Amino acid sequence: MQLERSRAIPLLDPLLRWLLPAIATFGILLARFFPFHAVPPLCPLRRITGIPCIGCGATRSWVHMAHGRIGDAFLQSPLGALLFVAALSMVLYIVGRSLDLLPALRLHTSPTEALALRGAVVGLLAAHWLYLVLSGVAA
Repeated sequence: MQLERSRAIPLLDPLLRWLLPAIATFGILLARFFPFHAVPPLCPLRRITGIPCIGCGATRSWVHMAHGRIGDAFLQSPLGALLFVAALSMVLYIVGRSLDLLPALRLHTSPTEALALRGAVVGLLAAHWLYLVLSGVAA
């Protein structure tokens, strides 16, 4: 695995350069200011089966993160909290790259390393779902 840093690598398609951070910023602001506590959980899988889906609790996790309650966010949905951090990091990175303050980062992997990374992601998603099922926090 090798991380490449270069200012010469183009950032993104101009549309994506502004669309992705705009969507992420909208989601972060929505989590901060929309009264989600007044909205009942809407997960159809949980309503029908009583079993949470892999994304159950992610919205509440984003709300906790947006209000600075980081511990509560990770307890509610570790995946949701990590996605919040990823969204915020993406916004900061793209703005930094657009202003030419940061170098481009590219991760180069061999086919074996790429397969191992995919397997790790699947394993983490399974562990997250098991956490939601066993902990009952998404109920």
